Amino acid sequence: MTPYERLMAEAIPTGRFGDSVSEARPRQPLMTTQEQQAARRAVLSDAQSGWRLPDAASQRKRQRSAQVAAEKARAREQSRPRHLRIVPAPASTEAA
Repeated sequence: MTPYERLMAEAIPTGRFGDSVSEARPRQPLMTTQEQQAARRAVLSDAQSGWRLPDAASQRKRQRSAQVAAEKARAREQSRPRHLRIVPAPASTEAA
């Protein structure tokens, strides 16, 4: 069973990751060890990492978003802050 299938096996998220609660076993909070918790976190991480919608529209949207971000970064580098102005110093302090 893949990590995604294990995650989707839960009708209501219980944190058991596809391990159904049988009638013979009482419903008590899980007492887990650090190793078990780490293994469950690893399964979730595997299921979530790198996941993207594979359709063409989503791919175009990601490409456009990357282009817009690059354009904004380029514009920030090329322009100076608008709230600052360079004011030339007066040539002479004498009044005319």
